[in-house]
Amino acid sequence: MPAPSHLLTTASKTLEEKRDMVKLLIIGAFAVTSLIFTLALVASRDQSFYSSVYPLIPHLYLIPIILLALWYPRRGLQITILLIAAVLILTFIMFVQGVLVDPLLSLMNAGMDIAIFVALALYAKDRTLVESFLKGFFDHAGMGEDFEEAMQHPSTRAKIKFEGAFEDVLRALHNNDEEIREEAVRALGELCDPRAVEPLIDSLSDENRYIRREAAKSLGRIGDERAIPALINALKDEDRYGREGAAEGLGEMGEKAFEPLILAIHDQDWHVRMGAAIALRIIGNKEALDALIHAMKDENRFVRREVVKSLGRIGDHRVVDPLIAALKDTDRSVRMRAVSALSKCKDDRVVEPLIQALNDEDSGVRLRVIRALEEMDDERALKALNNSYNEDFPGRTDETR
Repeated sequence: MPAPSHLLTTASKTLEEKRDMVKLLIIGAFAVTSLIFTLALVASRDQSFYSSVYPLIPHLYLIPIILLALWYPRRGLQITILLIAAVLILTFIMFVQGVLVDPLLSLMNAGMDIAIFVALALYAKDRTLVESFLKGFFDHAGMGEDFEEAMQHPSTRAKIKFEGAFEDVLRALHNNDEEIREEAVRALGELCDPRAVEPLIDSLSDENRYIRREAAKSLGRIGDERAIPALINALKDEDRYGREGAAEGLGEMGEKAFEPLILAIHDQDWHVRMGAAIALRIIGNKEALDALIHAMKDENRFVRREVVKSLGRIGDHRVVDPLIAALKDTDRSVRMRAVSALSKCKDDRVVEPLIQALNDEDSGVRLRVIRALEEMDDERALKALNNSYNEDFPGRTDETR
């Protein structure tokens, strides 16, 4: 008879806690050993011996640093900095006491240790690097084509990684380790199993913002319409990463989410309206233009910013007039985005309004306008730029420029 799910979850947590304890003991043993050796060396008072051996001391701490980077790529950085700070403080004390120690050399060693940590942490977190390494390994083993094919199909890759143990992945959603939960929600998206929809919806409430983001993106990959209301609600996430993930997930839903997003762009919460504009931009359906043009009057500047970007991305001739009107917006970022959007419209109507925008009160907007006009093959734009240059530099001529 299979064990109840809560017992399996408890057993999994206990096992993870034991593993963490072992890891911490190993790291602690190496760190303490290095510290004892350092103190013993200092206590020896043999200055010549100390001076010859000291350059090796900072590297004694590389072992615990490497283990921290591989096992705890996020949280280990804080401990690494403490270890390196301790070495630098010890170096300073010895220098003050007259021991021949070069502080610059110590600082360089510490910098190298930090660089090693960062490199290893990135390696531990970057799946692309890992896959590249595995690909090289399988190529040498004569399995390169099979591995390459697996890497081109995310669902296959996830099944290889978890060996089809769907229940194990679900249990990992409740693990105490945030990184394990993040990998689990990502893997469920790659498996594209409809059974994962409800667990992933629950993960939209996880305390970790990265997990919420990945859960939203995974729901988008699965594409089940049951997730649409939850994703729209996730647009209210208090953290930017959570909101971005929800918008990406809805965008990846495609036409399934189109009508709910059209309704969401009129939501009372400005976060939802902003996220809806982003998601509609990802979908790219021109039928959203009427709703987006109407949203240009939104009271919230952040919503208007995203709406302008969406109009520029998916718009046609209908968006020219609303974008021209946006050049008078009270928010400088809206005006800057309007300039960028208009520069891509390939419509003669945009030239004169952009020329007038050369007088914008904000220097950033004016610079964006200059760049836009420089890219246009239009005599009016060139003449306006020349006049602008002459006003800024009265003594200059075309020959001197």
